[in-house]
Amino acid sequence: MSGAKFIGRALLASIFIKNGLEHLQNPDPVVRAARGAEIPQPELAVQINSGVMVGAGALLALGLFPRLAGTALAASLVPTTVIGHPFWDKQGKEREQQQTQFLKNLALFGALMYVSGHD
Repeated sequence: MSGAKFIGRALLASIFIKNGLEHLQNPDPVVRAARGAEIPQPELAVQINSGVMVGAGALLALGLFPRLAGTALAASLVPTTVIGHPFWDKQGKEREQQQTQFLKNLALFGALMYVSGHD
C-alpha cells in the first residue's frame, strides 16, 4: 500500500474512531437522540454503532479489510446522519449548523465508498 493511501485511510478513519470512543464513554446524548427517533433498544443500538465505528475505523486505518471496513463505516453513517443531524426540523442558525454536519457526513460517505472500491 502506498504511503499516501495509508495516510488517507488513517485520516478518514480517525473521525470514526474518535466519535465511536466518545459515544461509548458518554452515550447519553446519542441515546436520547435514538430514543427520540423511536429506535428500538436505543442503548444497545448506540453501543453497536459505536463499536462498529471504533472497530471498522481501526481496520480501515491499518489497511486491513478496507472494503469491509469502509462498507461497515458507511452503513454506520446512515443512522448517525439521519438521526443526529435532522436539519429539516430546525430553524435559523441551528438549521444551518445541522445541514453542514449532514452534508459533511454525506462527504464522508462518499469518501468511504471511494476507498472501499465500490463503483
